[in-house]
Amino acid sequence: DRAFAIIRDGSNNDSSTSVLELMEAAAGNSKDPTTTTKNDGDGDEKKKKQTHNKNDSSNPHEIQAVCSTQIKSHIWLATSREDKTLSLYCIPSTTKLKEGNHQEEQTAAKGIYPYITYKLPKRARCLAFCAVPSLSEKSCHVIISGDLSGDAIAFPVPTTASSSADNSTIVPETTTTRRLLLGHTASILTGLNIVPTTWEKKPQQFILTADRDEKIRVSNFPDTHIIHGCLLGHSSFISTMDAAVFAVSNGATKRALCITGSGNGTVRLWDYQLCKEVGMVPVVIKKCSDGEKKPEKKEMAAGEQGGEDMECEEGDDEDFDEFTDDEQSFGGHTIAVPLSVALSPNAENVIVARDGIASIDIHPIPQQQTTKSSSSSSLLLSHLVSLHKKQTLECTSQPLAVKCLSDGSVLVLVREPDYLLHFQCTDAGEYKNISSSSPFSLALKGAVTSEDIIMPLTTLEMDEEGGWLLQKSE
Repeated sequence: DRAFAIIRDGSNNDSSTSVLELMEAAAGNSKDPTTTTKNDGDGDEKKKKQTHNKNDSSNPHEIQAVCSTQIKSHIWLATSREDKTLSLYCIPSTTKLKEGNHQEEQTAAKGIYPYITYKLPKRARCLAFCAVPSLSEKSCHVIISGDLSGDAIAFPVPTTASSSADNSTIVPETTTTRRLLLGHTASILTGLNIVPTTWEKKPQQFILTADRDEKIRVSNFPDTHIIHGCLLGHSSFISTMDAAVFAVSNGATKRALCITGSGNGTVRLWDYQLCKEVGMVPVVIKKCSDGEKKPEKKEMAAGEQGGEDMECEEGDDEDFDEFTDDEQSFGGHTIAVPLSVALSPNAENVIVARDGIASIDIHPIPQQQTTKSSSSSSLLLSHLVSLHKKQTLECTSQPLAVKCLSDGSVLVLVREPDYLLHFQCTDAGEYKNISSSSPFSLALKGAVTSEDIIMPLTTLEMDEEGGWLLQKSE
């Protein structure tokens, strides 16, 4: 139920790295419309109304999603919580957040309060900042939430901000300063990305929305009533998604790629402009283990249910759906559901973290040679290929999320006591663990170690019987 942001001032060794804790809006804020005054005879006392109707075991402060961006000279951060709130935070990008020696270890995170908190109709599982195209020079920025009712709703990002608790504003659910962009009927949004196109003559943006019903919709943005197409092929809920435009062939051409993971264990690579699948990561299964025994893993061939290090033939994915939908057992093994995926800069690798496996896998994306006459469609892989594993990076505990930085390195959120691992790509194309010297890893660990923070076992919600809540019942 706690969120932190790591801010690094510059990229050289002398740059400072600070950790900020994203606090909730002050409970006594008079601008909170859910706060009422009650006179019990002993004086006026402010009491907070209950805004959730879950059982006592639920945590109304639990973090559901986070995101960040830089708008001009300010860094904007966002968190959504179990209590159906969306909080926006803002700090100047040029402010020195840590005084004194740049190399001094930070022993506690500095708390900042939201500038504005929106009340949501449903919990938001995914968030994204974006700029709305405008004919005027003054651009408009919004934060988009994807919620449990399948709706994507845009909220305005203020033009001025503060991180003071006294200036925090809570906006009720009935406010008109929001816009419903689109909805997935009778479904739940599990992923959301705002991405550009590669069309030079008519540049525009798409909004990619993934749901529990196995599909990813590609819609125009901000004209979201125009559906460009859908990415179809998964047979279970979409558990994770990442997408971006990548420059290839020395920047002369670009590729619009999306990577998705599903509850059936598959990870698929798409060209979201053509709405075409171009690659797949083989299904990984984990050995059923007792207690804290580290699970073993192996890759299954299409149509096979045994053997080790077996992978599908290129372009053959028709039998992958044998391993779908339920937590089925295959000779003492179960499917390892992807928890997080990421695309590295220049679309060189796919990084995958899976539930129940204390490691992440690196899968290279085949690079096709192009000529000056090559069209964007010819840059696609000629046929559906299997993205075979190149390297496995061992983690100290269950990886919960992966993120690629602009320098090609990979950050991995893990459980305590390490919290954050950092892997750097060498000139030989291999990744090595640099967490012991990483300013990001050291800053976060130094700031939260004394807090005794316990990380979740997984980022996917489970029912009382241990099944995935996103998994549809038959």
